[in-house]
Amino acid sequence: ALEPARRVAAVLRAGRAAATAAGADAETVLWALWQAGGLAERWREAALAPAPAPAPGPAAERAVPDPARADRDLDAVTALLDAAARFGRLFPGGDGARRFLHRQARAEVPEDTLADRAPDDAAVVLTTPQGAAGREWDVVVVAGVQEGVWPDLRLRGPVLGVQALVDVLAGRDPDGPGARRVVLEDELRLFHVAVSRAREELVVTAVRDGEEQPSSFVDLVAAVPGARSGDGDAPTAGARPVSLPALVARLRQVACAPAAAEDPRRRAAAAVRLAELAAAGVPGADPADWYGLQPVSDAGPVRAQGEVVVSPSEVETFERCGLRWFLESSGARPARPPGLSIGALVHRVAAQAPAAEAVELRRRLEELWPSLGLAPGWVSAAARERAGRMLDKLADYHRDALARGRRLLAVEAPFEVLVDGVRVRGRVDRLEADADGRPLVVDLKTGRTQPTRAEVQRHPQLGVYQLAVAAGAFGAAAEGGGALLVQLGGTQRAAPQQQQRPLAEDEDPRWAAQLLQRVAAGMAAGRFEAVVGPQCGTCPVLSSCPAHEAGRSVAAGGAR
Repeated sequence: ALEPARRVAAVLRAGRAAATAAGADAETVLWALWQAGGLAERWREAALAPAPAPAPGPAAERAVPDPARADRDLDAVTALLDAAARFGRLFPGGDGARRFLHRQARAEVPEDTLADRAPDDAAVVLTTPQGAAGREWDVVVVAGVQEGVWPDLRLRGPVLGVQALVDVLAGRDPDGPGARRVVLEDELRLFHVAVSRAREELVVTAVRDGEEQPSSFVDLVAAVPGARSGDGDAPTAGARPVSLPALVARLRQVACAPAAAEDPRRRAAAAVRLAELAAAGVPGADPADWYGLQPVSDAGPVRAQGEVVVSPSEVETFERCGLRWFLESSGARPARPPGLSIGALVHRVAAQAPAAEAVELRRRLEELWPSLGLAPGWVSAAARERAGRMLDKLADYHRDALARGRRLLAVEAPFEVLVDGVRVRGRVDRLEADADGRPLVVDLKTGRTQPTRAEVQRHPQLGVYQLAVAAGAFGAAAEGGGALLVQLGGTQRAAPQQQQRPLAEDEDPRWAAQLLQRVAAGMAAGRFEAVVGPQCGTCPVLSSCPAHEAGRSVAAGGAR
């Protein structure tokens, strides 16, 4: 009677031993459990045995092995081992068995299926436009042609950046309007491939509701002679759910519609029905519960006078869009992408070896690289080489600064100082003394974009750095020698050095002080404006911006 329990205990011991062994992963642990179970030979014999003759009674059915069931069980074990092997290749590293177990437990869609499949000629093909190229079907459905999804105008390109190289050599901006036009043309070609695969019937679907809008590509299909839709000239609206919340939503939509968009009698009737539902206690019918209609709880400043702390790196962000700065400073910051993590690692190496040659800088990079947690492979290798090239440029800068008679004073130097009543707090990458002994703030940049020469002279971050130096952030107040951007992340062989002249030598010496006062007052205000501009394409808080369709339902400050 104890034999089944002993077998289970033996399987558990084998799994525990495999999981604690060096280099264990999900596949090795599963294999150890399978081997210890001793079911392989028994199931194989059962699967190969001839089908049993029907026998009466449940006892007889349990006594005779079922080949079909054994075959399915073996297939299931094989599929599980294959899934573990794929997981190990995708996510190498320690604790693989536990991570694989959690992944399988959370999975809502199986990785593979052993169910009988329909013949190819009786199946629906689910594919991408690229996969559909060169193929045809009687009926083709192009689903989800929504604005922002198709066309997807995010800039992208081949892995090796060939197009970006061509643009640079031709003197074009790789991120300029021309690049976005190329993306739009690619999207149009893919859409043409998708809609030209049908022999007899083409169906294009899109949704229009409070959050989604059909793509402009739908108009291209609607303009084709013979095309039709549910209401003759517009995409068919999705069926509204038959529920009380859906009814309340529709009544609110009619009652709150602009006078030019809805019949006044329908608006009045909708208001009456909402009042009846509100009296009956239906949630959402009473305007007192509607989002955005409650008065502002406090229209005063976000921060009291004297509590504003301005970081030099945030001044430019606030100038570009006050709403984005406010939301990000309040916690709406996205996860750091790998590119920014690589930049942070380059800064870390630069701080550890502020005067080292390229060999030493690369050695430290190799030591710290595992801290990024990037999986081994060509992507990680390419990123590591890119970081290495940045450090090569940094070594060249070290030699150039020495040749120019500069002297290093500090690296990663924190400071906090009052500038005309505004508290400025930050950290400089490098603080050097120029050939005349004046302090020079050096900011290392690892991004690919660079400001123009005119933009550098009004660069907000550098201007505030200069104000901090003049206010005594690094000792006695002194007239600085300007500020410097060292561009490590561009495509040039040597790092460009973009210097901002000293504020005293500018035609408007007060520009940085006026900028700081304006930004400090804006950060302490009770209203933050959403500014539409090129930065919107990469904004992580676009869904909360009332200046865009994605965030039009947000009750916020003004937009311009």
